[in-house]
Amino acid sequence: MTTAATPDPRRIPGMADVARLAGVSAQTVSRTLSGNPSVQPETRAKVLAAVDQLGYRRNNAARALSSGRSRAIGVVSLRTGFYSRSAVAVGIETTASEAGYIVNSVTTPSLDAGEIEQAMSRLADQGVEGIVLAVPLISTTRAIDELTRTLPTITIDGSRTASTQVVAVDQREVGRIATRHLLDLGHETVWHVAGPQEWLDASSRTQGWREALADAGREAPPEIVGDWSPASGHRAGQILARIPEVTAVFV
Repeated sequence: MTTAATPDPRRIPGMADVARLAGVSAQTVSRTLSGNPSVQPETRAKVLAAVDQLGYRRNNAARALSSGRSRAIGVVSLRTGFYSRSAVAVGIETTASEAGYIVNSVTTPSLDAGEIEQAMSRLADQGVEGIVLAVPLISTTRAIDELTRTLPTITIDGSRTASTQVVAVDQREVGRIATRHLLDLGHETVWHVAGPQEWLDASSRTQGWREALADAGREAPPEIVGDWSPASGHRAGQILARIPEVTAVFV
């Protein structure tokens, strides 16, 4: 019986080495690593075992040239330490990895539409197959609209463009429901600690709060605007504690 030759350990292993060790063709190795469902489970197991044994890593540039696909997803996110933004980024990367994609990320220092436009252009230049706008984008530019027509784009917690889909919580309705609930409990009015109004989440919550008060014939007290930091929340609490009329707060 013959056995597959083990390649020189001093040389970086290639797809042909994986094929020889697994006893299959290079095309089968390629199909296996691309997640092709036509590969039999036994064959897939042999290929993956050979990959692990050799420490093989695919050349992404060569793969893109041969397949015409980068298997890369671009993500535009805000340069912030907020937990919610970090959790979104982790979720995107985990799901993309499970599907056999890599993630190219670009962060922006602000929610300025021009900054986001530049970030999307950089990702498009890298050949990504789609973009996730993980920023609470309020307004768009003509260039952003054109990019979303060129590349499949999903917006998280942002505004819909002519050609994007949105994944978001209806924060306006959240504001309405929370405020109505507090009014139904018997409070004369509801005060509001708002987030930065340039964030769509924050402005939508404020809008819902105002609408619920107006529907109930109540005057809206002045909102206290913060930046979602612990220090900002502490300051808001100190301000509210000095106002005797405050009995209910929507944050």
